[in-house]
Amino acid sequence: MRTTLFYALALLVSAGCSSSKYRIVEPTPQLSLSTVAAVCELGQAVSLTLAVSQEGIDGNFSLSAFIREGQAAITLDGSDMDTSGQWVQLSAKNARLVVTPNQVGDLLVSFQAKSPDGGISGQQDLKVTVTAPSEITAEAVCEAKIVNPAADARIPVQLHIQGVPGADGKFIVTPTVSQGKGKIFLNGYAVNGQASPVDADATFEYAPEEIGEQILEFEIAAGKASAKARAYMDVVKNIVVTSVVEGCFTIDGAGEHNVEGETVMLALVNEDLFNFEVEGWYDTSGQLLSGEATYALTLARDCITDIQLRLKPRTVTITRQGIARIEFQYLVMEGGRPVPKVAYDYRTQYSADYKASEPVKFYYEEYRLDKSKIPPVGKKSMSAPTISKGARNSTYLWRCDEKFSVSIRPADNPGFKFNYNDRSIESQTTKYYLPSDVAMTR
Repeated sequence: MRTTLFYALALLVSAGCSSSKYRIVEPTPQLSLSTVAAVCELGQAVSLTLAVSQEGIDGNFSLSAFIREGQAAITLDGSDMDTSGQWVQLSAKNARLVVTPNQVGDLLVSFQAKSPDGGISGQQDLKVTVTAPSEITAEAVCEAKIVNPAADARIPVQLHIQGVPGADGKFIVTPTVSQGKGKIFLNGYAVNGQASPVDADATFEYAPEEIGEQILEFEIAAGKASAKARAYMDVVKNIVVTSVVEGCFTIDGAGEHNVEGETVMLALVNEDLFNFEVEGWYDTSGQLLSGEATYALTLARDCITDIQLRLKPRTVTITRQGIARIEFQYLVMEGGRPVPKVAYDYRTQYSADYKASEPVKFYYEEYRLDKSKIPPVGKKSMSAPTISKGARNSTYLWRCDEKFSVSIRPADNPGFKFNYNDRSIESQTTKYYLPSDVAMTR
């Protein structure tokens, strides 16, 4: 009886409790990474963000990082982070991670989060393929010689880079001046010694502050890859001296110079048989620089380069040389036999004690033997014997009767002043005294 009642009661209880089953599951931390796979060169970094959450938890979480494969350095919000699995407390539910691989190959990093009550998230992996850094090459190109640059001149320097840029698509360039003195500009800003991000083709500008050889060095980096490029230019001052007279003298010291602070002595050097002297050295505005025979010029970035030379009036004396007799022999038939005969041309010329700095033209009637006829006969024509620029002697004057009648006319010598009292003609720089046998016409 008791046994029967026990089984009945047990059956009743069993039938009343079999309709539902309950299971309590506690929430756990949830960890997510913005990047789970990446490819980078050795020396480059992989940046990512993480987020941690858990239902009902508002306190500070902790994070662990464990490198399972490869080598790397990790920073958490800018601070170095342990990579052996140690827990590091987070200051917020979101954080920034920077992973910098230290060797080529595969990198595998596992992350987990832990709540204040000890709950641990599932594992999140970051896989990075790390390649060897690309080699980069670079070339800097600029004009080799800069002559008399303007005070505000900026010389373009083209930088051409080949290779893989950094993660941001830029190369980091640090320019310096290794020889010379000046400022390097990029986008209008001076960048001497400053690391600047640039594209593969970039234009720098150089403002030299002194003359001479200038060497610009460019250090280029992309990740751990690096290269150097060098630009060379020679900044010179070209000293130009002008005068109303050309081709009769040279100026010692004129021309190109590239030594900052050097003193250049300018001096007039006459060519052979010229007798010019310095009246003064002037700038282009007409201001006297020096009244001495020489002018000392100190070379500098902003020194004068255009100089005017004024000359003292010089004198040249013209005389006539002696008359030379030119013999001409021919044959004529007399009595059925050839008989030798002789005819004569006479020639002379005008000579100066110094070379002429401009042409001096005379006028006379040439009366010369026509040797194509037998016997020779005189043939007349008007002629203009001339002392050419840079010459001391005129062309020849010819007469077969030895009667030379020479004049000089203003129309043949434009630019000359005729001084009838002292028998001279005068240019801007030279006074020519004429011989007494030359008639001066008006």
